[in-house]
Amino acid sequence: MLLLLAACGRPGADDGRTVFRFNQYAALTNLDPAFSSHMQNEKVCDQFFDGLVEMGADLRVRPAIAARWTIADSGRLYTFHLRQDVWFHDSEAFPDGRGRLVTAQDFRYSFERIRDPRVASPGRWVFEHVVPGPEGFQVIDDSTFAVRLVRPFAPFIGILCMVYTSVVPREAVEHFGTEWRSRPVGAGPFRFFHWEEGVKLAMRRNERYYQRDEAGEALPYLDAIAISFVKDRNAEFLGLVKGEFDMMSGVEGSALNEMLDPLGRIRPKYADRIRLIRTPSLETSYLGFLMDSVAMRNSPWRDVRLRRAVNMAIDRQRIISHIQHGIGVPAHSIIPPALPGASGRGRGYDATEARRLLAEAGFPDGQGLPVLTVATTSTGLELCEFIQHDLAAFGIRLAVDVLPLSTHISGVANREHPFFRKNWSADYPDAENFLMLFVGANSTPAGPNYTCLRNSTMDRLYAEALSVVDDNMRIALYERMDSLVVAEAPAIFLTHNEVALFVRHEVRGLEAHPMSRLDLCRVRKEPVAQGAGR
Repeated sequence: MLLLLAACGRPGADDGRTVFRFNQYAALTNLDPAFSSHMQNEKVCDQFFDGLVEMGADLRVRPAIAARWTIADSGRLYTFHLRQDVWFHDSEAFPDGRGRLVTAQDFRYSFERIRDPRVASPGRWVFEHVVPGPEGFQVIDDSTFAVRLVRPFAPFIGILCMVYTSVVPREAVEHFGTEWRSRPVGAGPFRFFHWEEGVKLAMRRNERYYQRDEAGEALPYLDAIAISFVKDRNAEFLGLVKGEFDMMSGVEGSALNEMLDPLGRIRPKYADRIRLIRTPSLETSYLGFLMDSVAMRNSPWRDVRLRRAVNMAIDRQRIISHIQHGIGVPAHSIIPPALPGASGRGRGYDATEARRLLAEAGFPDGQGLPVLTVATTSTGLELCEFIQHDLAAFGIRLAVDVLPLSTHISGVANREHPFFRKNWSADYPDAENFLMLFVGANSTPAGPNYTCLRNSTMDRLYAEALSVVDDNMRIALYERMDSLVVAEAPAIFLTHNEVALFVRHEVRGLEAHPMSRLDLCRVRKEPVAQGAGR
């Protein structure tokens, strides 16, 4: 294995075993799934740990350690029947160093650990719908585990796909103590091998992994994974081109310019080595108006016609073509197109209607409107300058206030900016996770309703939707809520992003996941004939 991992630095090395190599430019901070709040931690923890269920790239919940489950008591009781062939990784934490069978007691321990305030996991919220105390997590027998909710919450099964809810062995957590963050022991497809913080991380195939493919072949196919932590994105890009890395994600700036043409296609000089895998992500970029009574008391923007005019004055398709190299789709709702629930009533670019609304509100061609200042960060500067140009054509003057990330986050949360840029990415694949941004009870700073919209009808429909188990009925409620948000226009929805992976042609079986999860179980590396792969 040492020889195998050493071969990671030699693109041509091939001894019949396969190593998948990629770079994470953002620092990896913790290998404990209880602290997988950042995407870079989540992607790595996903390889070491499994949970009851998992989320496929098609956003369908499928069995993982739970072979099957039932939902009873009007959506309040979830009962999971565990596989009896799932083993924790071998570790010095176990007698004789041999991993043991995963049981229902392990899930109770793992879940209680997440909501233990002493652990201080940022994922405590995932169990906020679970009955407090021992009644919430019940061990029926070694292979049967039950979760009882306070009230029905249909998205709960999707929440159980999050890395936070992975199973961990008490023995390893207690044995390693403070070193547990860097000595993971799970039941996932890969086992921990070595981590030199800020430099490299290596993991190897779990030979006792329980999952198999449709032909009965054991998963995963890869022998090992090697991750580097090069902060220079240009160096990462060159590594991909030279074959030192098998994949690159989150490409932006000059590398994106170099790799893609304006239509989002791989440029010919790289097409013989690299291909683009993309899928719509569960993420929405938007501009928000602060709607609370103090901010809007003397503001002309309290007139919904003006907010709608701004919405129709922005050409989203040009944003995608000119700034994002064809990556993304125009947004007319907070709800991404991959999820059901959008009302379809959102409006896009319409110059005639934008001018009509401005005139109707008493500001023809923007005359008399005060300057509108948008708070953003350096990463949103180019976008906001583009919008500034769009709005100027209608007489709407936009000033761009570029703030450090931490200042922007705290300022928006503390209602310091009447107009601001934000992104929202789904925690779980349900439209409720987006519509909650406009529920009064979630108003900042206590929640993520940064616009502080308060609409009694919206709040009532949201409360009703939370307890509806029937999917069709719940989606109908989502559509009504979405139409209310569109009508109130507390936010200007800009784009729904896409997950884009730049992948070497020899890589097979890799899928882009709408939630940016990284599933390497079914990935293979195969030789590519010279000139092939276009």
